[in-house]
Amino acid sequence: MASVMPLETGLMFWAEESGAAATLDKVKAYGLHNGQLGLGSNIDLAKALPDWQAVLPAYGIALTAAVCAYEGEDYANLERVHESVGFTTPKYRAERVARTKAIAAFAQHLAIKAVSCHIGFIPDDPADHLYSEMLTLVQDICDDLHERGQDFVLETGQESAAVLVGFLSDADRPNLKVNFDPANMVLYGSGDPIEAFLLLRPWVLSVHFKDGTLPLHTGSLGKEVRLGDGVVDFPALLYQLRATDYTGPLTIEREEPDTVVKAEDVRVAIERITEWKRQAGIA
Repeated sequence: MASVMPLETGLMFWAEESGAAATLDKVKAYGLHNGQLGLGSNIDLAKALPDWQAVLPAYGIALTAAVCAYEGEDYANLERVHESVGFTTPKYRAERVARTKAIAAFAQHLAIKAVSCHIGFIPDDPADHLYSEMLTLVQDICDDLHERGQDFVLETGQESAAVLVGFLSDADRPNLKVNFDPANMVLYGSGDPIEAFLLLRPWVLSVHFKDGTLPLHTGSLGKEVRLGDGVVDFPALLYQLRATDYTGPLTIEREEPDTVVKAEDVRVAIERITEWKRQAGIA
């Protein structure tokens, strides 16, 4: 597995059914050498693994995490997120926990040390039965991944940083970590991204460089936008990353469905991160 330099720019990208080479060619075209590999429900892990094992070494691209997405997830609005994302709704749990563990096994064969996902909304009240159910579920996944030498990494934003800190502390698993996504804090109206980062910093393993705008009204989600066009103060975040000795990559995530627009937005993001790092004196 290729190595990653501190604060090196990377990309969150999705495995394509056309194969590992087609997927990695797109990453390579940006001139990037690391990224998080998303594995959607469309990917047959058993069939894909030999292909990825054969192709990955030639590309020199470090895979810093395997990202889980599950069939039936819908991010249209807060109500649909509550109902469909992660493990909040009981009917999805068994299948999605099994899929998470299968992705962890897939990732282990590729020497990927982190597996991440949105687990769904964590209730504010620890006395809520859903809170304890989610806690037990996360502990189970953590224990499975621990045996594989992997971290289980939670995406931020669907609850406040304070609630997530309480949950992480209650879970009490050394391999339970956070992928800090500042845009998600904005999109869900969950709090100031910089303040949230500082609260969550002891658990932060990785960081998404993604941007967004605030929700327009209660029950809606904000809009994800091109990096630097939203409300996240990335120079300030970069300052805090350095001040708190973060040494992981800066992983661009862009969820634009139009592939042409997305490709251009990723290129702009790379340019803007390069300039922000130059201004901060980061090589």
